[in-house]
Amino acid sequence: MGFGMLVKRIYSARPKNPFMNYFFMMFLFFMLFDGVITYVIPLLVIEQGYSKTLVGIIFSSAAISGAFYSFFLYKIFKNAYFRTLFSFMLLIGLLYCFVIWNAYAFVLFVIGMIMWGFYYSLLNFGTLDFFSRFISQDDMSAKFGLLEAFRAIGYLLAPLVAGYLVVDKAVGWEPFVTALVFLSISAFFFILLLREAGGVQQFIPSVESYPKRSLFEEIRSWRRVGGYLFPLLFLVAISTLHDAFFMTLGPIVAERLIFEPFDGLFLTAYFAPLLFIGAFIGPITKVFGEKMTVIIGLFIGSVILATISFIENPIIIILVVFASACFTCLATPIANSISANYIQAAPDAKKEVLELKDFFFNIGYIIGPVAAGIMADTVGAIQAFSVLGVVGILFAGILFFIMPEKYEAVSGSEKTGN
Repeated sequence: MGFGMLVKRIYSARPKNPFMNYFFMMFLFFMLFDGVITYVIPLLVIEQGYSKTLVGIIFSSAAISGAFYSFFLYKIFKNAYFRTLFSFMLLIGLLYCFVIWNAYAFVLFVIGMIMWGFYYSLLNFGTLDFFSRFISQDDMSAKFGLLEAFRAIGYLLAPLVAGYLVVDKAVGWEPFVTALVFLSISAFFFILLLREAGGVQQFIPSVESYPKRSLFEEIRSWRRVGGYLFPLLFLVAISTLHDAFFMTLGPIVAERLIFEPFDGLFLTAYFAPLLFIGAFIGPITKVFGEKMTVIIGLFIGSVILATISFIENPIIIILVVFASACFTCLATPIANSISANYIQAAPDAKKEVLELKDFFFNIGYIIGPVAAGIMADTVGAIQAFSVLGVVGILFAGILFFIMPEKYEAVSGSEKTGN
């Protein structure tokens, strides 16, 4: 397939109205903001003399807070509506930037990452609410593929920008000011999005009402929905664990490769495949099905990644990361598509699906950074990625046996115990 056909695919998958354009541009610039700050955090921690294991622990503190917010977000916000969630996301992102900018002690890094966990939970809840509300089921996989393409653009450009702004491996003011510019542009497109939202058809109710339940009833509800959706939730945890590995060790490995001033190429190679693969996810899943697309992609990508510790040439290392990510990047948009379709088909189970999905998202970010840091200190940073490849092969086998071909929509009352 030639370049012209690739461009045609992406063009045909683009949003057809300014409402969706505004959402994707808001999302893109928020990913640029997030990517720049996330890139410099490991470097700041290392500057303070901390170990790679402590880098992982600091990143995990964000996921621990995010897991907490997963189950209490509906206590904080009675109605998980994207308008409210994105507003608070932008505000907390602003505060987070200033906390990390002034972080010179372990406790400040932890406070900053707790804020990161909160605003990422808001982003996850808000995005899933938005897609369930405004995207039809037939178009869900394609639109989530397009969303991941925009995420890829953000995370592709952010390491290059941040790596260029980090002078002589010292983090100054430049990355933070640049991140604030990206955040401001994201807020601008969010305002435009709100202006257009009123006249767009919605597939789920604008106002949701959930009965007040005891903690025991909540746990029973999570257990029932989680038992039914566990293979999906396991997939969510795998995909975020994979991302967490690269986000934790990527900047550290990149600074050791001979690509100055473009040290961000390592992470760019990881996120770049989504830029073009995202446009093909819809057609691919229609041919192979969502289950087999995920399993085959995870297996092949993990086999490729497992070879990285045998390679010394930095250019070949970059190519291996890129080739591996071309297959493993399929997991996140497909998991999001399955989740949104299920919410749309069974809107009375929306609360539990959002909470559980975000909880398992954070489980990946709890385990991933700590495991990455420990393995990097034990066997080396590059070798840790080979271990991740071997674990990915095992996960692909588990998913083959436990994941259903398709989740049948059932009533929320049946599965949640309401």
